[in-house]
Amino acid sequence: MTDPSDLMISEASQGIEDGVFSPVQLVESCLNRINQVETHLKAWVQVLEEQAIERAEQATREIESRGKKGPLHGIPIGIKDIYYTKGIRTTACSKIRADFIPEYDSTAVAKLKKAGAIILGKTVTTEFAAGDPPVTVNPWNEAHTPGGSSSGSAVAVSSGMCPGAMGSQTGGSILRPASYNGIVGLKPTFGRVSVYGVIPVAWSLDTIGPLVRSVRDAAIILQATAGYDDNDPGSARIPVPNYLAKIGQLDKPPKIGLVKDFFMDNSSLNVRSNTEETLHKLSLAGAGVDIVSLPKSFTKSMAIQWVIMNVESAAYHEEEFRVRADDYSEQLRKRIELGFLTSATSYIQAQRFRRVFRRDLDALAGRWDVLITPSTPTSAPKDLSTTGDPMFQSPWTLAGLPAITIPSGIDSSSGMPLGIQLVASSFAEDRLLAVAHWCEDVLGVRLKPPM
Repeated sequence: MTDPSDLMISEASQGIEDGVFSPVQLVESCLNRINQVETHLKAWVQVLEEQAIERAEQATREIESRGKKGPLHGIPIGIKDIYYTKGIRTTACSKIRADFIPEYDSTAVAKLKKAGAIILGKTVTTEFAAGDPPVTVNPWNEAHTPGGSSSGSAVAVSSGMCPGAMGSQTGGSILRPASYNGIVGLKPTFGRVSVYGVIPVAWSLDTIGPLVRSVRDAAIILQATAGYDDNDPGSARIPVPNYLAKIGQLDKPPKIGLVKDFFMDNSSLNVRSNTEETLHKLSLAGAGVDIVSLPKSFTKSMAIQWVIMNVESAAYHEEEFRVRADDYSEQLRKRIELGFLTSATSYIQAQRFRRVFRRDLDALAGRWDVLITPSTPTSAPKDLSTTGDPMFQSPWTLAGLPAITIPSGIDSSSGMPLGIQLVASSFAEDRLLAVAHWCEDVLGVRLKPPM
């Protein structure tokens, strides 16, 4: 029998429902895997072993007496260590928050608990999701970066320590590590999932979402976490559709827009070849593929995003930075200092440009079912001083559009995973997930590191 820790959320949920194993046995399987590999991979800030077993026992009793609440009932989930967790240290992997214990759960964590999920522990992040690379190791090859900032979440899922984990993205911090580790990562539309109780990088950019092993699993977690929240000023009042109902329900093969400019031009030869091979397979399965031209506003998008990130990071950290600057890592310290040096005029101009850019990209994405690009310019770099370049995710994050990465193969030169990135128009996660599931099914790529 497959080790329960290696199952997708949907598979594990079915296993619980069929009585193949209990939530306790599933959690114990994950804990056994953690005991085997965590010393080397360093994906966790803390593992809540006793609490997770207690919650699993509770879930077992609930399921036996009243049936399952839904597909997350009894499923262990990792939580990036910038999400508030009531009574549990939330450090943001920083000296500044080393002893911080929140008095309440973030909205996302509260919703996951309500859905019956079990919080397995807190996963490693770069400092405040914006600092220097962490100690976390890529399970595919320790010489290559695991990506960031959701490093621990990606590695925990890829290596079988948990079937799903939560991350965050302000530039490319969900999709990039997901792609580098051969798994699925979903960044929803800005405002689709509440960020209340999540330590910010940049308020107007931050988005949270899952890192998982399948598109269906991404839909399961999005279903549980999406929705309006009074506590989050950026939260959208747009109704939440039934994402799972859309999976496998495409009436016909999708219309796909290939964004060749910038993305293919800045990709390595192996990434380009993999993307072209992927497109060929999708075309043979019936997908219509057109070449997409980017709007003129695209050329300024990266610079604009850095302005916004730097200023909003400086605003959040201002008070503590004035007295504890030396307790910040070099990379984050430079970002904050740049934010202080940026004029209010520059920030306002950046936000004004962003409105134009978001309008342009949303209109572009709306012309096709999805847009497609390589997930990253290269496979995970053989360089532990970096978490990789977010250039292929940042424009969509700036525009607030939903995006997902799915595995598409292996880099023949490095032996590391590759992925494709799919993007849809605002709040079209139902369409994005349906098309991504179709692509996933056509490609048939499911990767597991050779540990």
